[in-house]
Amino acid sequence: MNFKKIWAIAKQNAYEGMYYKYDLLLYIFNFIVEITVYICIWMAIYNTNTDIQGITADKMTTYYILVIALNPILFWGINELVGDSIREGEIQRELLNPISYFNYYFGIRLGELIEAGVVSIITFCISSIIFGVTLPSSIINFILFIAMVGISVVSLYLFEVILGLMAFYSGTTWGVEMFKRAIINIFSGAIAPLTLFPEIFQKMASFLPFKDYLYTPINIYFGDINNFEIFQIFVKQGIWILILYLLAKLMFNKAIKHITINGG
Repeated sequence: MNFKKIWAIAKQNAYEGMYYKYDLLLYIFNFIVEITVYICIWMAIYNTNTDIQGITADKMTTYYILVIALNPILFWGINELVGDSIREGEIQRELLNPISYFNYYFGIRLGELIEAGVVSIITFCISSIIFGVTLPSSIINFILFIAMVGISVVSLYLFEVILGLMAFYSGTTWGVEMFKRAIINIFSGAIAPLTLFPEIFQKMASFLPFKDYLYTPINIYFGDINNFEIFQIFVKQGIWILILYLLAKLMFNKAIKHITINGG
């Protein structure tokens, strides 16, 4: 892996993304509005319940601030770029780049991550001032929270590559993007904490990697997961990263042997 080339691509992509400052401000404004809506809905529910499945109102407020603040880091992605490059024939040029296909798109994802990180931090800080936030249970838990988000980005990147490569077979990216958002929102705990879902759903979520994108790091932040369980979760995510990588490589190697560019 050529980190120098990856970093060069990341810096260029981050610079292009942050050049349009008004876009960043609109993103931040949109996320704060979204946080406000979620909190208002839940506060209305808490008017009749002081405690929901062991989650206090203050904890729920922090939960949704973290969910929405992490949204750009985790849910912006490169699957549409990968799919569009296939549909438009750009993949032929990308395969000739002096950097591997996977490293090239990882550099783009890393650059996007820098832009997303700026939006996330500002969103979190402003929302914390407006609504208040529960601090992490300890410095160690905060470091583990960041580490879990970091490993989730790698897992998500590979998942996004797989979804993008599906354009070889589907010829479209819009439906795939909707599928990605739906499955991640449902199984990651973005819609609601997973403890509020039926037990069979929670078991399904525990098997899949998506729970560890949002719900798990937030619970690590709160100190609700012990160190041994955290270790097991990191091992599980490592296994999923290996599975997703092998699947992505398999799909890529099979696809480039049968490249069919629409209209060319």
